[in-house]
Amino acid sequence: MTAHTATTLRSAGSTGISLPETIRRADLGDAVALLASAKKYTVARLSGGRLSVPGKGSFADGAGVAGTSAEEELPLSTSGSDAVFEARIFNKDAELRWLHEGDGLGTAVLLSESPDICRPLGEALDPLKAIERIDNRYLLWGRPLRSHDSGASTGPLSAGPLWVRLAEARIGLLDVPVSRAPRENECVFLRTVEYVTTEPEHGNAYVAEERLVELFLAPPEQSKAAGSPQPDRLPEATR
Repeated sequence: MTAHTATTLRSAGSTGISLPETIRRADLGDAVALLASAKKYTVARLSGGRLSVPGKGSFADGAGVAGTSAEEELPLSTSGSDAVFEARIFNKDAELRWLHEGDGLGTAVLLSESPDICRPLGEALDPLKAIERIDNRYLLWGRPLRSHDSGASTGPLSAGPLWVRLAEARIGLLDVPVSRAPRENECVFLRTVEYVTTEPEHGNAYVAEERLVELFLAPPEQSKAAGSPQPDRLPEATR
């Protein structure tokens, strides 16, 4: 865990807005999307305003790494068990949150340290003035199915964006987008930023907000050596 100097977290919000319109208006560019429905939890890739997931043939023959050429666009249902009720979409610059309220419409909030990034979504909200900005990371469950010595990262799939398939007995398979193929013994981590502020009456410091930043690959030993926590459970966004 690494601490930095004080900063200000900006935000903007909009109500009565659909998820597709939220994505269009926020215009985040390339990002990772965590989408929760009553039926399943989906990790998608956002690029050019389009959400995609690996196609049926992406991991043929038991492969654990796949390119984006076989991706399929992810339809966003507005009703039924497939309808997304919560979304968190993020990259290094911003995090977009959307919560369904009814009839396909919900409340959206965009968080960033840049007011220019937040402005297109809607009305500016009160800024959060943090006395400290802390870099944090969480280990995702599951190990990549294919390691570096299998040749996955020495051929045309060496650079991203790529899809990596994680396997874990408790959760089964999870496909996640990353920037490159995994090397031997690497795992996937979720990087976040915590914003620490003070309670006005007594001055006690606390984490007031946590912004999701990126998925990245690293050996678990390296993360532990860097002082990063190894929690018993994942944060709300990754469960």
